[in-house]
Order: sequence, then C-alpha cells, then structure tokens
Amino acid sequence: MRIETIETTDRLFEIELDWEELYQADPHAHVYLSSDFLFSVAIRVEGKFRIITAWSVDDRLIGVLPLMVTTQWDNSARCLNNVLDMLGHVFDADYTGILCAPELEAPICRAFASEVSGMDFGRIILNYFSASESRLEVFTGAFNASLFETKANEHRINEGQTNNLVCPYVDLPASFPEYLAGLSSNSRQKIRRLLRQLDSDPSLTIKKTRPETYTQDVTILARLWYQKHVEKKGEKRAARLADMFKEVVMLGLASGMVYLAILWRDGQPIAAQANYIDKVKQEALFHVAGRDESVRDLSAGLMLQAHCIRWAIANGLKRFDFTIGDEPYKYSLGGVDREIGSAEVFTKAGGNVTGKLDNCCREDVLPLVRQYAANGRTEEARIALQQVVETWPDLPIDKELSALRP
Repeated sequence: MRIETIETTDRLFEIELDWEELYQADPHAHVYLSSDFLFSVAIRVEGKFRIITAWSVDDRLIGVLPLMVTTQWDNSARCLNNVLDMLGHVFDADYTGILCAPELEAPICRAFASEVSGMDFGRIILNYFSASESRLEVFTGAFNASLFETKANEHRINEGQTNNLVCPYVDLPASFPEYLAGLSSNSRQKIRRLLRQLDSDPSLTIKKTRPETYTQDVTILARLWYQKHVEKKGEKRAARLADMFKEVVMLGLASGMVYLAILWRDGQPIAAQANYIDKVKQEALFHVAGRDESVRDLSAGLMLQAHCIRWAIANGLKRFDFTIGDEPYKYSLGGVDREIGSAEVFTKAGGNVTGKLDNCCREDVLPLVRQYAANGRTEEARIALQQVVETWPDLPIDKELSALRP
C-alpha cells in the first residue's frame, strides 16, 4: 500500500471520483466523510488540512483520514504544540471517522497511525468517531506506547443527563402509516394529531427552502437557534455558533446536501430544522433546529420533526439518524441506540513528538506570541518565541518581539 498526504485542494479535486467510489464501498461511511462535505471544508482551511490517503498496488483509493492542524498552548507541557483534529469536526460535523475499504480496515488504520506518528503534532483528537468499533481501536492501538498515551473521552451535556456518544436512529419503512404503526400508542396518537392540525389549520404551513429563499431561511434558522440557546451558552458563544450554522447550512443547501424546512404560523416562522441528506446511503441526518420558545400552545418542534420523517419516507430514504445525544424525544419517535467512539492520542513527554512546530502554522505563531505578551503572559510569550526561532531560524523577528528573548 502507498500512503499519500494531501495538503492542497487541487490534488483533492483530482481524486474526487476515487473518493466517491471508496465512499460507496465503505459500509461505515456517512455524509460527514463525503467528498461534497469535506471538500467544502478543505477549501475554507487551505493550507491547514492534512488528508492522509492510502492507495492499493493497483492504484485504488482504499483509505482516507481527514485531519486539520491547529496550534495551541499546552498548559501541562508549558509550550506550543500542534493538535490534529478531525477536519469535519472543526466545521460542525456531527460525526467523524476514517474511510476504509472494508476488507483492508486493519492494515489501513495501522498504516495511518504510522504516518501520523512522524508528523509534527502533540495531540490527535478523535471525537465523535462513527465507524466500526475496531477501526478506532486499531488506529489508536498502533501508536508507539513508549511515546504516546491514549484516553477515551466522554461527551455529556445537560448537566450530565444527555450522552452525546449515543446516537439514536430509526430505520424507515416504505410508508408513513407503517412508520407510525411501529411507535407506541401515545406517540402515534400525538403525531397523528399534530399532522392533522398541520394539514387542516390554514394558519400553519411548512415551507421547504428554495434557492431564492436560502439566505432568508438560513438566517431564520440561526436566529431561532440563537434565541433558544443564548441564555445557557452566553451571547458571544451563541452568536459565534449561530454564524457557523448559517455558513454550514448555506453550503449544504448550495451542494444539495441539506433539506431545510421552516414551520410558519400566521406568516411568522416558529420552528426550523436542517437535515443532511445522504443520497448514496439513503439517509437523513438531523443536524440543527431552532424554535420560538414563546409558542406554548403548540408542539412546534415535534410537529416539524414528524414532518421531516414523513418527508424522508416520501423521498425513499431508508434511515432517519437523530445523530448525537440520547434525548428522550428521539425514542418517542422510534429511535434505536447506536454508540460511537471518542478518544485522543497524545505525547507522553508533552509538546510535539518531533520537537518542532508544523510548518502550516508559520504565519500564525508570531501573532500568538504578540497576543500572549499583550495579555501579560510574558513567560508563555518567551517560550513560544523560542520555539518559533528553533523551528524557523529565518523568520524575521521585529524589535518588539526580540525584546522578549533572554
């Protein structure tokens, strides 16, 4: 097998057809590992991604590990290090993972671990890893135990009540009545009542977004999400996340990967939901929703969710994936548990395994040093500057920064 690390979008587009063929062949592939999704991310982080690929002797693409390089201060090691994160996850993917030809899963994962081990990094984060259980185990287990440690991560929200590594889904039958027949009596009656109300009440309507309304509808979704979460997440973080949702959903709409529906009442939007649509795997994957919390007399969120499931069945999809989190409402809609993994691998000594910083952060490190100095983190600024000088002796250092050197 031949390993190639891709760092340019030009090379990515050259292998697009190979990627799509591998995606078709991998039973654990999901929309967040598709070329449509990850190529759109790579374009936005040009120079920061490292997509490791494996090729067979007959030049077939048989494996893909999509990574992105970030630069962070490591408090424990007291130095800058580079963190390898999953490329999709930094752009709001619910799932991450490795694409593999299924018959070669173990050797591909070991080869990827060997390749990553020689890169400039101090930590690799493998959160929300959706694949076969063995895929994550083989990959993390292949790192040299004398140099690296591995730990599993938990992801709980809502004061620990919701486990985000449990991802309910429902396999969809051929018709919506068949779907309803598989629910509990209470759930079935409630959904029927809501959908009858939707179909008969002229003040209620659900509109699918269209190209001419993309911007308006994505803005509505982001606003409803922000209003629901701002109190818990704080204004700054909620605004940043809402802006990210706008960009991600807009990209998905433009590429035909997202179905966005908005529930209107008397001409006012009261709920919105965006689902990714995987046409290859015939799945709908819930992504983000928002609703007007002031509407108390209508289960707007459940009405819209039921509509989306009915839409998925009508469009011939075979599965509705509620994605991360074991919230109770997902089980009332027929959800069945599926668990995903989450882990990280990091150097025992702290800092990058090579002792040098990744070249992709060359342009980022001096602004970081200045930021540390401006914030009174003088010692950290000095350490970071020394790392910069050791990695890039030719990098020009101005007088202001030179004053930090011993």
